Amino acid sequence: MSIMFRANPDLSDDELNVIIEAAKPSDEAMQLMQGIRKLSRLNTSTIVVNTETSLELIPIASIIAVEVHDDMLLLRLIQNKAAMQNPRAPSNTIATRDTLAHFLRRLPNEFVRISRQSVININHLRSLKLSYSGNMIASLDAGIDETVGRRYVADLRKIIGA
Repeated sequence: MSIMFRANPDLSDDELNVIIEAAKPSDEAMQLMQGIRKLSRLNTSTIVVNTETSLELIPIASIIAVEVHDDMLLLRLIQNKAAMQNPRAPSNTIATRDTLAHFLRRLPNEFVRISRQSVININHLRSLKLSYSGNMIASLDAGIDETVGRRYVADLRKIIGA
């Protein structure tokens, strides 16, 4: 793999254009593109969520967990900026129609899938407790508990360095 920089005076100062060239499409090229997309979202501090009545601009740092409920996604949020300092502050819930996989692609790396139905923000993770059948319980801010499926336990432990 070679990496190079080429100046393009036709682009504006805040514009980047990334081109990945290969003889044919490959898993490595796709992974590289996904990684670049995730990196480009790291500087974004809000995400737009389409609810039934409005478009909401949600601070990404306020999202504690995202879970599937029927055909809706429920976003569990810290209520306000002052509550961000208090891990026991109550949460607020916003519902949207989206798939969990699509929504997760829009979020930065600190969001981790813990089951087929749930994603958590590891910045709001307080502890992991053993549960039955190899599962664990993730205790999050605002008193939220989420079940970590046994298929996801090893990945989560690796991410948090346990």
